[in-house]
Amino acid sequence: MFGIAIVSVAIGAWHAAAVPGPRRIVRVDTRTGARAGDRDSLAEEAPLEIRARGQVVATVLRTPGHDLELVRGLVHAEGVAPGARPALVQTGGDVVDVDVPATDFAPRALAATAACGLCGRAAIDDLARHAAVVASDLAVPAATIAALPELLAAAQPVFRITGGLHAAALFDEHGALVAAREDVGRHNALDKLIGWALDDGRLPLSRSLLLMSGRLGYELAHKAVMAGAPVIAAVSAPSTLAIDVCERFRVTACGFVRDGRFNVYSHAWRIA
Repeated sequence: MFGIAIVSVAIGAWHAAAVPGPRRIVRVDTRTGARAGDRDSLAEEAPLEIRARGQVVATVLRTPGHDLELVRGLVHAEGVAPGARPALVQTGGDVVDVDVPATDFAPRALAATAACGLCGRAAIDDLARHAAVVASDLAVPAATIAALPELLAAAQPVFRITGGLHAAALFDEHGALVAAREDVGRHNALDKLIGWALDDGRLPLSRSLLLMSGRLGYELAHKAVMAGAPVIAAVSAPSTLAIDVCERFRVTACGFVRDGRFNVYSHAWRIA
């Protein structure tokens, strides 16, 4: 990004993704041999400690901002306190406490990071103990899916400055953008988005579409199922395990959504 704009953003503490101050860099152009001092803005990555009644249960690497939404979405995806909405308190800039016993968190939550993931078919069986098949008869035109990436790009202000964040977006069945969240971790971005939807009383997302700015892996498919979303799309490739999840739980998965084209990997009957 050689023509980068440095933007000052005023935001409330702990509520929205912030842009750190620009860092000094040297720009190198091998075509001309030019070297020039400049400044560039980077995506912020910092640890967030999650506690359950004071006991540390997880540490995630995330972009600071929307932290309560992030933890709300993660708690929901992990099946912690199903049917309830435990109280969350941000006790510091990098600490959120959840009002549930620490034993309610599965061991897999302890290994969560900005790039966390699971392997193995046992993961799908584990998901089946917490989630039901997505019950939605939603069908959408192909043109609606194809138009989503451009709408998401317009809702990524920090990415435009840094070029270093993933994003997740929620759209209604007509393709109108409802909400979007950014983070250094694609899983975190989706957790923030689903956490917002939980707080807004929107789950299950049975008449909604989800779009991810990167690839579609197992964890993202898992979170879509837990949120009851019938369609999840990504601008990049899906993994085999993600598609296995989508097939089993009746979620339509679209990949390589770009330039007016995309592939449908599961339940293509939803794409009109």
